[in-house]
Amino acid sequence: MVSCLPDANSTGITSGRIDYKITYLNDNIDKKTMEILPKRMKLVFNEKTAINNIEGFMGFYKLEAITNFHTRKCSTLLKVFEKNYLFKGKRDEMMCCFESMDEMEIAETRETKTIAGFACKKAVIYLPSSQKSFDIYYTGEIQLTHPNATNPYREVNGVLMEFELNLLHLKMRFTAENFHPLAESSYKKDFPKNTRAITREQMTEILKRLMD
Repeated sequence: MVSCLPDANSTGITSGRIDYKITYLNDNIDKKTMEILPKRMKLVFNEKTAINNIEGFMGFYKLEAITNFHTRKCSTLLKVFEKNYLFKGKRDEMMCCFESMDEMEIAETRETKTIAGFACKKAVIYLPSSQKSFDIYYTGEIQLTHPNATNPYREVNGVLMEFELNLLHLKMRFTAENFHPLAESSYKKDFPKNTRAITREQMTEILKRLMD
C-alpha cells in the first residue's frame, strides 16, 4: 500500500489512517499481562477530525480520543463491555488518561528517516523532573492544522510517527507501520445512545481498575 502512494508533497495528504505498533518500556510487566495489553493503535484523520483508537484486554475495552482540529477540543470515549463513558475536554485541554509531560523540552535535530513511507524529522525530548530523554519522529508531509493540540506534543509542528506516551502506569512507545488512504465516510463518529458523560477523574479511575 505504501509503495503505491503518490508523492506526499505534491498531493498534500490531509486524510487517511495510520497504524501504529505499541511497545511497552516498563520493566515490571509479566508475560501474562503483556499478552493481553494493546499491541496496536489506529489514527484515522482528515482536515477536521482525528480519532485515536486503542483496544485492549482481548477486546474487553476500547479507548478512543476524538480531536476536533478547529475547536482544539478532545472527547475521550471509553467502552467497557456494553457500557460507554464519555469525557468532553475544553479547548486546548489534554486528552484524558495520558500523562501531560508539561515540562517537556524539545531539541530539534537535522536527522531524518523514513517511517511508513513518510520522510520524518527527529527531535530529542527531555523531561527535567525524571532526567529522562528520548527520540521522537514526526512528518510534515501530512498537512494538518494543530495536529497535536490535545496531546503532550503540542509544540511539535507535524504528525507524530514515532513517539512515547504514558497511559497511567504504562510506558508506551508508538511506531507507525502503515498508512492507508480512506474515504470521507470513515470519519463519521456517533456516540452510542447509552453513553454516560463522566469527569476526567471518573474516567481515569475506571481505567485504573481495568488495568490493576
